[in-house]
Amino acid sequence: MPDGRMAPQRAWFLAGLFLTTLATLALEILDTRLLSVLTWYHLSFFAVSVAMFGMAAGAVHVYLGGARFEGDAAPRALARFGTAFALAIAVSHVANLCIPIPAEPSLGAVVSLGLATVVLAVPFYVSGLLVSIALTRVPGPIGLVYAIDLLGASLGSLLILPLLSIGDITSTAFACAAIAALGGICFRRFAGRGGALGDACLAGALVLLAVANSATPHGLRVIYPKGKPLPSAGIAYEFWSLHGQVIAWQPAVGAPFFWGPGLGAEGYRVERVAMVIDGSAGTTMTRWDGALDSLAWVRHDVTSLPYHIRPGGDAAVIGIGGGRDVLTALWAGSRSVVGIEINRAFIELLEGPLRDFANLATHPDVRLVHDEARSYLTRTDERYDVLQMSLIDTWAATGAGAFTLSENGLYTVEAWQVFLRTLKPGGILAVSRWYAPQRASETSRLVALATAALLESGVAEPAAHIALVAFARRTPRGPGKGVATLLVSNRPLRAKDLRTIDDVSRRFGFDVLLVPGRPAAQPLLGRIAASRSRAEVLEVVAPEPFDYTPPTDAKPYFFNLVRPSSLFTPPAALASGGVVAGNMVATLALAALLGIVALLVVGVILGPLVRAGLPRLDRVGFAAAVLWFALIGAGFMLIQIGFMQRFSIYLGHPTYAIAVILFSMILATGLGSLLSDRLPVEAAPTWPRRLALATAAAVVLATLAIPPVLEATIQGGLAVRCLVVIGLVAPISVLLGTFFPMGMRLVQRLSGDATPWMWGVNGACGVLASVAAVAISMWLGIPTSFWIAAGAYALLAVPATLLWGQGARAAATGGGADA
Repeated sequence: MPDGRMAPQRAWFLAGLFLTTLATLALEILDTRLLSVLTWYHLSFFAVSVAMFGMAAGAVHVYLGGARFEGDAAPRALARFGTAFALAIAVSHVANLCIPIPAEPSLGAVVSLGLATVVLAVPFYVSGLLVSIALTRVPGPIGLVYAIDLLGASLGSLLILPLLSIGDITSTAFACAAIAALGGICFRRFAGRGGALGDACLAGALVLLAVANSATPHGLRVIYPKGKPLPSAGIAYEFWSLHGQVIAWQPAVGAPFFWGPGLGAEGYRVERVAMVIDGSAGTTMTRWDGALDSLAWVRHDVTSLPYHIRPGGDAAVIGIGGGRDVLTALWAGSRSVVGIEINRAFIELLEGPLRDFANLATHPDVRLVHDEARSYLTRTDERYDVLQMSLIDTWAATGAGAFTLSENGLYTVEAWQVFLRTLKPGGILAVSRWYAPQRASETSRLVALATAALLESGVAEPAAHIALVAFARRTPRGPGKGVATLLVSNRPLRAKDLRTIDDVSRRFGFDVLLVPGRPAAQPLLGRIAASRSRAEVLEVVAPEPFDYTPPTDAKPYFFNLVRPSSLFTPPAALASGGVVAGNMVATLALAALLGIVALLVVGVILGPLVRAGLPRLDRVGFAAAVLWFALIGAGFMLIQIGFMQRFSIYLGHPTYAIAVILFSMILATGLGSLLSDRLPVEAAPTWPRRLALATAAAVVLATLAIPPVLEATIQGGLAVRCLVVIGLVAPISVLLGTFFPMGMRLVQRLSGDATPWMWGVNGACGVLASVAAVAISMWLGIPTSFWIAAGAYALLAVPATLLWGQGARAAATGGGADA
């Protein structure tokens, strides 16, 4: 582009860049939601890795493209790729809807996962081309261009929130593509080339597709959730929100929905609506005429046990779904029932089209609350006789280990301390989980969690406060998979309570696994509950082959029972592991992803760089430069993914965390990048060294400060908590933003052709670290990611000294980039 291009044309260029980055970041967050439905939840953050990979590959392509992207060719390339970006978003999304990713580990699953990765990466690759051309090949004030780039990206991080709240995921993807097409129009006007009308027609068509797809029940939708085809016949409602996809089928008459049906449950008939969350997790809404005697069937379920013990009190239900547990509370004559649900779709169904079907929103004693349960219960002054949480996990979480899922925040020691505080004296926290007598199940970890929470709450003898009763389906081979209900009270269970537990268990054929004063049916459960300290709990579960340690906010992965050592356990030894089988599938998928990403990084980023040749740097300078950009690439992503995982619990859902963190980090790192221009890096080696050590110290300080800050502020509303997150993330991000431009300045003193290599190394290490961060936090705890990142930034002092020293010698001898 000639330097004298007029201001109106320049405005078109800036508008095109803004719309491009707006669509890019909105798509990145949208893909986290898409992956949560297509695959297991542990892959949702993989969208961040894919976006980084695609954009890094696009940037390297531009750097190595030479004359094809320089001078007057740059505006033409922007016009061409602007249209391609819009098409890539739409085509990539539709293609991924059609790719089944099998849940079972197999060569086919790896191939499908690899194909999905490439398809997801295509629009980000095109976006990388556009952004790199705009930042490096179009003359003009780089500060303004960079500011527009960051403004679009940061707002795109937030745009997905309203878009997905008013449409389905495919309509939202088409809306993102339409925004990209508008960017293409701007780039064509900037280039002074024809085709703007075609892009305008494309944008209009995409908007129409978005509206039409949202308005019809027969539009494009996810075809293969969790690798299996989704039957479309009979669907009555489909809701997409930040918290999940909810599909409701037409009402049908059949047996009531039971978690653990005891004796006498046979013979009941009800009209009910089956619903599924993210293609896998099931719940049911039952037609109710408002009469309590029509709810007699609920008493046969093992999850109703707390209401046999504490009838007629004040109750709260965490995760109401279709209202199954709310009906149980009403059957027991509860004075009041508060139903807390994070997914607005269920509230809208109960208060909207199915209001008269369920009759819960119309009941004077029922109050439905749309909120994250832990935050709500921290804020409320209400106290309850029963606080119930039945199978709040989604089966997707149970099967896959739930590396990243909002329900993780409900199964930590810190969360259960909150729950115990919301109980009246002698109130009961009732939590139901999957149970299999002959297999490793979550009940052992559940008892360990309850014991640790009671100990941390000041209870000296947790065993007196805990009971565990189970239902297991009888098969010709013996007991099979079932459900266990754990009862935890903030006061010792009374003799009357124990008699009620025995009576109900005999009447309905339940198994009493653990009660105060008797030997446990399974010795491990008894030893855990008898622990008198947190250390003793850990000591009891340490020899076990599976991980039964009490989850904490720092390591909240309740659903993952696999230890790192299990990866080397023969498959036959894990055959009877129950949910462990799903955990292993998730772990193997994570390992496969790391392999797939590594191959793509080598083939698409590092391979072209090697073929293009090494930069004009000696061995020491090249090694120091590579080390600098590898450390900041890996360190940055370890911090970013760590933030996302840590704040998912605090904000209530991963999508909130991703949106808020990307928004704040993009703006803050951009500010840091601009501030770095003012640092006299070339004047003395102390500047990069001190900044590296200061950043490492800041990461350490934040790691230590996050837990008490979050605990002190979790009672705030979502807006307040978002501001707290921004306040914690932004200062560190300003520091992080200084290192890439600072490193470029140090390297360019030595070689003017090193930029593509350093960009590629930074992107490659960032992509690999973003996948590795999930495994690190899962097995070693989220703070470990921060400690490693702090070490990486502290190590920057080494390449900083080497690069500065070589640059000083080159300047003294007249060598370096300009020699």
